[in-house]
Amino acid sequence: MKITVKLFGELRKNIPAYQQDKGLELEIPEGSKVADLMALLKISNTRTITAIMEGRVLALEEKLSAGALINVFHVMYGG
Repeated sequence: MKITVKLFGELRKNIPAYQQDKGLELEIPEGSKVADLMALLKISNTRTITAIMEGRVLALEEKLSAGALINVFHVMYGG
């Protein structure tokens, strides 16, 4: 199934020739979860990211939907 992923912050630097306006169009297996996507993107520290699909924050075990736009952000800390 195809999805589109948009990366924000430092995550963009990990993908050569990444274009923010287009994002990444990826073909992933049916039934893939957020954790599978993070592994594909080589994002190993998943505690520091937030993935959002259709305006909803996703847990790592949630399945992705065909045709979805997934926004991936670094978690911000501070006070």
